[in-house]
Amino acid sequence: MIKLHYDEIANRLPVEVCRDFAIFGALSDQAISYLIEEGTLFSLKVKEELFSVGERSDSFYIVLEGRIAFYKCSEGNWAFLSDYNPGEQIGFVGMITLQPRVGGAYMETDGTVLEISSELFHTFQIKYPEEFSVMMINLVREISRNLIQVGNMLVDLTADVGHKTG
Repeated sequence: MIKLHYDEIANRLPVEVCRDFAIFGALSDQAISYLIEEGTLFSLKVKEELFSVGERSDSFYIVLEGRIAFYKCSEGNWAFLSDYNPGEQIGFVGMITLQPRVGGAYMETDGTVLEISSELFHTFQIKYPEEFSVMMINLVREISRNLIQVGNMLVDLTADVGHKTG
């Protein structure tokens, strides 16, 4: 991972582009700029690890460019769960639940991510309380969609055509 300064990517990722990302939906340009400038930007190469199982979950990441694959680990078994694309977040659930990372995140393409630490998230809440509420709705919406996707995967894996209801 290579740490970046926003000036290095501002021409290809101006606030006007970031505004269209789901996680920033309905946030002001000022709030988006604050998060991008106060967060930590990283450039990653294909196959590079963003985080691994067991690491502290004291931040989450917003995908700005590229695609990330997330693999969940349970009792030594690994399974692919989801891809994360520009405008989506990864790691928020772990940060909020105060649990170590439960899997590994790996770049599927070259990309750029924005790390939002728990400290920055807290400061954002204080500095932009109304926008924080909107961002929370955006986060919950994305997590809810992920839960539906995982539920569908579970059904696909365990479906018993002889026991349909309804």
